[in-house]
Amino acid sequence: MAAASSEEDLDRILVTGASGFVGRHLVRRLATEASVTALGGPDAPGQVTADLLDEQALMRIVSKTRPRTIVHLAAASSVADAGRAPGATWDVNLIGTRNLARAARRTGEPVHFIFASTAEVYGRAFLDGPCSEDTPAQPASTYGKSKLAAEHLLEDLAGDGFSLTLLRLFNHTGAGQDERFVVPAFAAQIAAAEAGGNSVIRVGNLEAKRDFSDVQDIVAAYFAIARTDPPPVPVRYNVGSGSVRSIRSILDLLVEQARVPVRVVSDPARLRASDIPAAQGDFSRIRDAFDWRTTIPFERTAVSVLDYQRLRLASSDSASLPE
Repeated sequence: MAAASSEEDLDRILVTGASGFVGRHLVRRLATEASVTALGGPDAPGQVTADLLDEQALMRIVSKTRPRTIVHLAAASSVADAGRAPGATWDVNLIGTRNLARAARRTGEPVHFIFASTAEVYGRAFLDGPCSEDTPAQPASTYGKSKLAAEHLLEDLAGDGFSLTLLRLFNHTGAGQDERFVVPAFAAQIAAAEAGGNSVIRVGNLEAKRDFSDVQDIVAAYFAIARTDPPPVPVRYNVGSGSVRSIRSILDLLVEQARVPVRVVSDPARLRASDIPAAQGDFSRIRDAFDWRTTIPFERTAVSVLDYQRLRLASSDSASLPE
């Protein structure tokens, strides 16, 4: 098991994407043991703001805060959006990552760079079964390709005090995730039907099977890695639950919770041209290194997403919603 860092090593952490779904939870968790600089978007109150494509701005922030650990969450993270706007996805996921990494290296101080990559890098390799970190990547989506390119870039920059951990994250969800993603997309439609709206639930491919974790379990993985000494050489970890479920089973679970009858209709606009039938991973490396595993049942997670959507519709002030 990796060795835990001392409290002194935890005192300066920079989190990008701090105003995003995972970032909000992670900043709160890290702030219990560290001085955290939260780097968020332009509309993030109380956070430092900067464009990842503005290298000089990033350099100023990194030079001022001198983080010992950087958790780089900020990304163009929607697979569907990446297909519609590939140029913007490459800019943010590759050039933005390069800018941040170069800013960190130019301080001349040791830094542990924890990069939020994705299981999408495996792509067509999933057709041959569960993928470990050593499985050759075969990304099929623009999102997966851009993240894999960023991994290679960071590996080239590693060394001379720039330590690197790459996290290949499988699907995760929870209350507050936006409706571009499948679980909140279903939940939002059901909540709208309960509120007197359209009773039709529009869906894409229901036969695909994916590995889903609760966001709080994912935050626990980041926290465990941030608490340990930086690796001497770049290391990759798959992060997921180890259980796959069909998208249909998720929809069925949420429909069972619906308070009104709903009707499910296939929507061609929600179908992906390169959908992989099943995405399974091997998570033994992160379990062995950090004794990490998921603990929150998916059923509880799914219900929390639906309850959040119900509350969102019932509330006239979305800022009052729990996260």
